[in-house]
Amino acid sequence: MRDVIIIGAGPGGMTAAIYTKRANLDTVIIEKAAPGGYMVNTYEIENYPGFGKVSGYELSEKMFNHVRELGVEYLYGDVTKIVDKQEKKEVHTADGKVHEAKALIIASGTVPRKTEAKNEEKFLSRGISFCAVCDGAFFKGKEVIVLGGGNSALDEALYLTSMDIKVTVVNILDSLQADKSTVEKAKNNDKIDFLLGHEVTEFQGDDSLKAVELRDVKTKKTYTKEVAGVFVFIGQIPNTTFLEDLPVLTPQGYVKVNERMETDIPGIFAVGDVIEKDLRQIVTATADGAIASQAVSRYLERTVQ
Repeated sequence: MRDVIIIGAGPGGMTAAIYTKRANLDTVIIEKAAPGGYMVNTYEIENYPGFGKVSGYELSEKMFNHVRELGVEYLYGDVTKIVDKQEKKEVHTADGKVHEAKALIIASGTVPRKTEAKNEEKFLSRGISFCAVCDGAFFKGKEVIVLGGGNSALDEALYLTSMDIKVTVVNILDSLQADKSTVEKAKNNDKIDFLLGHEVTEFQGDDSLKAVELRDVKTKKTYTKEVAGVFVFIGQIPNTTFLEDLPVLTPQGYVKVNERMETDIPGIFAVGDVIEKDLRQIVTATADGAIASQAVSRYLERTVQ
């Protein structure tokens, strides 16, 4: 029986682990992928205080090393279900194991949203990617499309051009949603073109992606564009399928919490991108983790008495 299990090792989960461990709570993190969550695949971060410009991998590594130096136990596991037994919580993983704790912190983050265009599943990892840092090197000297108009899309487009890749940014809206400085950088890059007010309706090719069918949102006119790859950054979906049996989710699938990161179930807390919130940034996730850790400590003090 642990004091607290943290599900997810993104910036929110790792911060929560640092605080709970320093509060002498028996803490374990369960994560199914690499430490850092979405942050680890980010090419460059410029807005995390004290670091200036830093790669997502480097910042993830520094946070994870801090967690391990404190002696937090770290387990690899894919959580499939949570069972609330009041003062005891069960965390079920895909390997059939059941982990028990007095309190839980959900920090499972989000997963990339897919386009749902024709043949998308066929070309996943065969030309379609959700991570420029992971797969950009395969497209050196070629032409690709980046789908999306937010900061993630333009940041990744800029990164791709650093590897001699020609990029066309395609956005379903007729404007870009990224901040002004990022938009300016992208527009001043001669390796980036923009196709706004368009969407991908079909992915085409044999064993690998060779072209896409594009549609003008207003005129409905379609045409084909040859490309070697497509990088998709059109939003995120909360990673909460393992919580569907519990009354903690919004209609959109995010975890609903109060200002103390408490859900409607005593002893279950949530932090970071997975919760219902206005701003999803690394710095807000770390703040969530600190707040949740204090709430967990108070909860355990009450339940022990």
